[in-house]
Amino acid sequence: MSKLFNLAATATAILLMASVAGCGTTTPASNKTGGNTGNSKSTTSQSPIEGGSLNIDMGQNIQTLDPAVTDDLTSDELITEMYDPLVTYDGSTNTLVGDMAEKWTVSPDGKTYTFTLRKGITFWNGDPVTANSYIAEFERVLTKKLASPASARLYPIVEGSTAFYKGQAKTISGVTAPDPYTLQIKLVKPESFFLQLLAEPAFVAVDPKWISSVGNANFATSKPMGTGAFELKSTDGTTEVLTKNQHYFLKDSHGNQLPYLDQVTFSYNKNTEVDAMKFQQGSEPFLAFNTQGIPVSSYHMFMANPKLKQDVTTATTGDMWYIGLNVTQAPFTNVKVRQAVEYAINKPFLVKLLNNMDTVANQPVPPDAFGYMKQLPASIDYTYNPEKAKQLLASSGLSLPIHAKFYSSNDATTQKVVEEIQNELKAVGIDLTVQPLSWSAFLSGNGQGTQPSFLIDWNQSFPDAFDFLNTLFNTTEQPINNSEMYSNKQVDQWLNEAQTETDPQKRFDLYKKVTVQAMEDASVVPVYYGKYTFAIQPWVHGYYINSNLEEDPLTHIWVDPGH
Repeated sequence: MSKLFNLAATATAILLMASVAGCGTTTPASNKTGGNTGNSKSTTSQSPIEGGSLNIDMGQNIQTLDPAVTDDLTSDELITEMYDPLVTYDGSTNTLVGDMAEKWTVSPDGKTYTFTLRKGITFWNGDPVTANSYIAEFERVLTKKLASPASARLYPIVEGSTAFYKGQAKTISGVTAPDPYTLQIKLVKPESFFLQLLAEPAFVAVDPKWISSVGNANFATSKPMGTGAFELKSTDGTTEVLTKNQHYFLKDSHGNQLPYLDQVTFSYNKNTEVDAMKFQQGSEPFLAFNTQGIPVSSYHMFMANPKLKQDVTTATTGDMWYIGLNVTQAPFTNVKVRQAVEYAINKPFLVKLLNNMDTVANQPVPPDAFGYMKQLPASIDYTYNPEKAKQLLASSGLSLPIHAKFYSSNDATTQKVVEEIQNELKAVGIDLTVQPLSWSAFLSGNGQGTQPSFLIDWNQSFPDAFDFLNTLFNTTEQPINNSEMYSNKQVDQWLNEAQTETDPQKRFDLYKKVTVQAMEDASVVPVYYGKYTFAIQPWVHGYYINSNLEEDPLTHIWVDPGH
């Protein structure tokens, strides 16, 4: 879910964080006041206006309102507005600042994090927020039956997390509350990016008493209870209405209460061309994360219209679209078939189909993330070579044509790409039966690890190879994230070593080994790296892009139709 650092800057940031950990520094929280910071489309000297509402279309429907189990950007959008983590990102930057944490310290050995929480904050129902509110969420993430995608982030790195996950302990020994407003987290080994993990939507304050009263199912679908800037007013599965939390604890730099907006309404509409038309008519506030930006079919119209073109903003992303090949499902149990797919895909042409709004991918780690390899060995540099693909299939021992099912989301842009993939594979001897599904149904099936092949993307949570390589290739991430069911003990060992290695060069070398081995095994076919191409109405102010979070900054947005 992000992007902005290049390799050198990311390595510097990791070194700096290791230095902070080694010195036992106390890190204060900022005021988290927002505003137009960094990569902001809307800049104005006008004072923010309170009130008003937004009606936003969603390109995909909501999967869940439960922060412990969220795993898609559309759900994350609402969860980010309804809940607060300990730390978050400052505006559009990669700088971490306090959210619910007033300050924190890291022990000299880098293994103990102590957070001092802001006092006097309550959930919407008036229940107080304490350190136990975070402990409750850590326990929920590590409750095996909830199948949280974030669970593998914690074990075995947090002390006692593995025992709790396996049901061998009733508490997580490394997550404690010395007093109501102090949260202490002990790690088994130091981890350079642990603070970035805590900024993810899964690690927020929850009200365990409320969850016990309504049950996990209702909590996830219709009865959330958060601390965030917006409260859920209503939901019916296709429309979610959020209203202003009148008691939200943050103010802007002018002393104004956040959020500015009174109400935000999300409506599911899979027809992106309608979204573009509504933007042109002035009723859609932005074509951004929830609509996956400007639709490919409307891009030329936007760029040819001077009025619309001035509303367009672009930025690189940290997401990677890939074809997943399930190594436990025929015919992709055969490595030669998987490698044939690597050679059969004409990635430059696919990018051209998308109006060159994206860039060709040649490895799982994007160029702006730590761990990206500038030079690939010839053995894994899978450039378009259909003849090589045919040779591999001919030597695979399988009868041609090979048949396989292929799953994807049913939105128009994805289907345009899938149709071309289908044609390119058919040309070399692989017949795909395409199964387009609603976003919800597709993600549900994908998370079970039973789809033989599929097209999906991974959006980074922070610009580091860990968030791609560990997520997609570590056996512990099966089946929710590692849904191609890849498993290699040597790769697991390298990934586990890299997770706790604090020397940047040693970490890079370990990730290099993982990339080479995983690409040789070919369970993932990187297709293209994404690029944001958004359109923001001129009357929407305070909009900025933070690609670590990849959600619209609704808490800081204000509207003025006259300007």
